[in-house]
Amino acid sequence: MLEFVITNQMEKEIKQWDSCIPLDVSGAKFSYTFIPTGIGLIIEVECDVCKRKISFNEF
Repeated sequence: MLEFVITNQMEKEIKQWDSCIPLDVSGAKFSYTFIPTGIGLIIEVECDVCKRKISFNEF
């Protein structure tokens, strides 16, 4: 079983990076992509409003 985790530090960086206002009533505006590789995990967060991306990796 794979478990993908957003750390507290990543969450803090995402909040600092975020500058968009959600367009729908749910408040959702991010898509998360987890890419396991042979040298570590890559995490991409994309804003659904402005289409900007921020990436994190374990290596």
